[in-house]
Amino acid sequence: MKIIDKFSIKIITLLTVDEDLPKNVRVGYKAEIDGEAFTITGIPIIETKPLSINKRTFMIDRTDEVDVNQIVKFYKA
Repeated sequence: MKIIDKFSIKIITLLTVDEDLPKNVRVGYKAEIDGEAFTITGIPIIETKPLSINKRTFMIDRTDEVDVNQIVKFYKA
């Protein structure tokens, strides 16, 4: 899975990947990016009825160490 978009605001980074996130990924899980582990701090919810989770976007708490086109792997913390 590859990062295709990055949006950073102060202390968080919103990342979008080129495939749906694995179904079991939750807040608190880890995202390994370029060999370094980052904690997933959020998964946005799209405001529709019924509410649904954006299947390709997640947030991490550090902003400067991640870039577009890096490979992401997810695992339980």
